[in-house]
Amino acid sequence: MSKRLLARAGALVGALALSAGVVVGISAPAQAASLGDVTLSQTSGSVTATPMFASATTAKCPTGFGENANLRIGRPGGPYSNLAVALGGGGFDQAPITINPNRSFQTAIGGAPAAGEWWVVMECYSLTEGRNVDEYRTSIVVSGSTWRIPVAEDTTTALSVNPASPVSQGTEVAFTAAVTPATAAGTVEFRRGTSVIGTAPVSGGTATFSTTALPVGTFSLSAAFVPTDATAFKASASTATSFQITAAQGAITAPVEIIADIAPGAFSLVVAKSTTQLTGGTVGGTANGTLPTATVTDLRGTNVGWNLTGQLEDFTLGANSIANSKLSWTPAAAKTGGSGAVTAGAGADLGDTRTLCSAAPGASAGVFTCDAGLQLSIPDNVAPGEYSATLTLTLA
Repeated sequence: MSKRLLARAGALVGALALSAGVVVGISAPAQAASLGDVTLSQTSGSVTATPMFASATTAKCPTGFGENANLRIGRPGGPYSNLAVALGGGGFDQAPITINPNRSFQTAIGGAPAAGEWWVVMECYSLTEGRNVDEYRTSIVVSGSTWRIPVAEDTTTALSVNPASPVSQGTEVAFTAAVTPATAAGTVEFRRGTSVIGTAPVSGGTATFSTTALPVGTFSLSAAFVPTDATAFKASASTATSFQITAAQGAITAPVEIIADIAPGAFSLVVAKSTTQLTGGTVGGTANGTLPTATVTDLRGTNVGWNLTGQLEDFTLGANSIANSKLSWTPAAAKTGGSGAVTAGAGADLGDTRTLCSAAPGASAGVFTCDAGLQLSIPDNVAPGEYSATLTLTLA
């Protein structure tokens, strides 16, 4: 599935359009492209801790932009506030850079930060040309009075069942699932075979469920943790426990085997539109838009995971071109149905194949939507006109 991207860069007033399949509008100002990650000395902390973290390190600044370097923080795309005293004296385009903050997150922005995504950025400066249009950046997420780099933490789930097997039909059977770490938020699905027989929220690392409705027979019982935020914690499942329910005393039973032949369902990608348009672009300026929503359906029954990627060609207008790396996206993803979970890809330029969204093995079944904000940085030496490029989305 592909989308055609059209871009018009007007000399005085213009619009950038991504076209051919889906229409995307470009508005000003678009964010700078990423030069790479800012490596922080810690992955989480308090918004009031001084300093916010001990140090931040990046690769060297682009050649010619090594006069000064500055560590800042703000909402994606800015504006940014200083986290440290700017480095001076030159040479920052010769070797990796480390800056030590001297203030808290809250002090830097002049108040308590709102929940959601923020960026820690490293900016590079030239003595003659000023700040480089691009920057090193790392995304963090604020929740309450803490911040963290959004890397999903592994979890484990263990199941205990009481009383021990075997028990007679009608006996109350209590399930207890222990989820670690205890801070993991979400729910536990209690299963008999592949059927969910009950759910319960996790509180303090524990979820409980009881039932008297287990049928006569021998089957496997298990528990599966489903995180509230898949970017914070990963899903996990317990090992299966064999359990037997016997017929009540005096009961007469007769087994009947029921066979169901179940075929795999769809594994598909549908894009809402085939053309998108960027608007608001001028030579030397920026343009913004949105990627049409892509819907991924995974009903194969294998739960093996999937990855939706995008690869962009260069924008062209006759012999003129704009490099694909000048277009950046900020992906978003959501589940519309099913038992799985979806994770949005990282914000990045499209100079290489990038992940729009993905689902991990063991938690990929369902229907999901994936989209992205688009931002094009227009070179100051490009000829005005209507440029186009094709973005190819691949589901695998």
